Amino acid sequence: MTLKSFIKECNEKEVFKKLSIYIVSAWVLIQVLAVTWEPLGLPKISNTYLILALLIGLPLYIFYIWKYQIAPSERERMDSLSEAEKTQVARFRQMYFYALSAVSVFMLIAVAFILQNNFFNRVKLPKKIESDKIAILKFGNNTGDSSNDVVGKMASDWIMHGITQNKLGQVVSPEIVNDYIGVLQDTKQAANSKEIVSNYFKPAKVISGNYFLNNDKLLFQCSITDGNYEETFISFNPVECDKGSPLECIEALKQEILGFLIAENNPSMNLEETPPKFTAYQYFIDAKANFANPEQHLELLNKAIVEDEDYFEPKVLRVAHYYNMGDFKTADSLIKTIDRSPKTSNRQLNLLNTYEALIAGNNKQIYNYTMNEYELAPFDLVTNSGAMVISLQYVNRPREIDSLYKTIPMDGLDITNSPHCQFRMYIQALAQNELGLHVEAIQTISPLTELVDAFFYKRPLIAGYVRSNNIPDLEVMLEKLALGSAAHQLDEAHYFAAREFLLNGNKEMASRYFYKVINASQTKDSTLLAKSYFHLKQYAQAEPLLTSLQLRQSADVNILSKLAVCKYYNKSREEAIDLLKEIEKLRSDYQYGSIDYALAQYYAATEQEDEALQYLLKSIAAGNSYTPMVFQNDPQFRVYQDHPTFKNIMSFWH
Repeated sequence: MTLKSFIKECNEKEVFKKLSIYIVSAWVLIQVLAVTWEPLGLPKISNTYLILALLIGLPLYIFYIWKYQIAPSERERMDSLSEAEKTQVARFRQMYFYALSAVSVFMLIAVAFILQNNFFNRVKLPKKIESDKIAILKFGNNTGDSSNDVVGKMASDWIMHGITQNKLGQVVSPEIVNDYIGVLQDTKQAANSKEIVSNYFKPAKVISGNYFLNNDKLLFQCSITDGNYEETFISFNPVECDKGSPLECIEALKQEILGFLIAENNPSMNLEETPPKFTAYQYFIDAKANFANPEQHLELLNKAIVEDEDYFEPKVLRVAHYYNMGDFKTADSLIKTIDRSPKTSNRQLNLLNTYEALIAGNNKQIYNYTMNEYELAPFDLVTNSGAMVISLQYVNRPREIDSLYKTIPMDGLDITNSPHCQFRMYIQALAQNELGLHVEAIQTISPLTELVDAFFYKRPLIAGYVRSNNIPDLEVMLEKLALGSAAHQLDEAHYFAAREFLLNGNKEMASRYFYKVINASQTKDSTLLAKSYFHLKQYAQAEPLLTSLQLRQSADVNILSKLAVCKYYNKSREEAIDLLKEIEKLRSDYQYGSIDYALAQYYAATEQEDEALQYLLKSIAAGNSYTPMVFQNDPQFRVYQDHPTFKNIMSFWH
């Protein structure tokens, strides 16, 4: 039977007429529900469910037409048909079911597409649901005096602390909104903070307000609306206090706001915070604003603590300052002086626990406490990038990075002026390389390397090219680097590429790039020269360079370890043992496995597998981290990649 005759017979049997009735009826149902779902109190997803049901129902209806309308009539007249006519009926039945199968397949594809887009293809967000978000807009200063701006800042901060303490929702603070305003390329959109809140964060509630002077009194007004600013849930009565004591107003307003929110969520929760002194708070916010100036930052934190010795946050930030400066001993002593009183909020306790875990080198606890903070503020660029770093480099969980990265959309953000955006792209590319997604890593980091000159951003790009064996693009990148960068950057790039080739098992290409470092007339970095000779196993050439470096940097265990290897292979094994003893003597607190790692490198280079793996295990247990230059990224341990003990080391903190 030809297709033309099949269509003709379908028309004669009114198949198309019956199908048109189904299609028109389905279309009418969809149009009606699209208009009436909201008045009927149905969820918006009801439209999707109806479309799915109608798509699934179409092949079932086609089968129904055959079974109950065509087949019975065919059976009734079968006895009166000739053999040729019976053959024609059989061919029609065969083509009918072919058509039914084709329609079924098409409908299944359509259903799968709808399911994928509506139910499965969603970015993994934190545990808190979208309707749990609460945005706090900057309080408007209507006093006519710009010196009172700090009062509005204090009000929004104090309300935010109350919400996070009582776990009443994910807070989108004015600072987060300002971060987005600062990096959005569309200046028209950036000018409207309300649009940013509704478009980017889609909160369930928005807290906004203003304050003004009435003679000697300060008055606060505040309201809570829905995320689209269409419905006002509550407008609080104005709060009044003396203009010299704004904290009285702020505390009273916070109590009312939290009372409203707690009544909705958990009536049994109680408030425990007490406000700091106003002068101390001013010093504190000035300290946060001067974070880029470490000396001034610390001075202002100390002033805030002197003004109010019970003020918790500047004490924690002072611990963070010393930790970030590498003064772990001072950070440790300071954190022990912070009182854990019943008034300490859950979020503050979490910050204390995080820094205690950092100082102790307990990567598992660092991860857990960091993710607790992330769940409270997933859209804060600082918190989000911190969670990415901890997940990748402290506990080696590269598979978690993509969902953290996608929590904050990058579309429309000006990465040139946002260091945190840049670092998030860097960590994402590192994770993609760890997962073998080298093309994706190149796509992620390439736009950043075109805009920012910092060399370490180029490392994941070089690694992506080498690990995907994309030598032509690697050479193009290095040629551009040679034209536009300082000589030491080109040497670093050649050295890093050579290391990556060693990791990739390509010794020939590794040698080629190590010799680019050695032969470069402009090379003045004796450290890179020494390391290049070392990786080439040219220990006679490496030893004098390392000896010179060791005289200047006697406590550098990485240099001592490599020098010991050179001594070992240059027939001075007693001197090699003496250097190992020197490394052992350098053990002290707050080293986080660096001594054990250096010893592991020595034993790996001298082919003492058991000792190398034992020291690697000690190193990670002491708080070492999985950075782009160590463990799985260190060519000295390439031979152990598939060893069960090495795999246990890589998952030690899981």
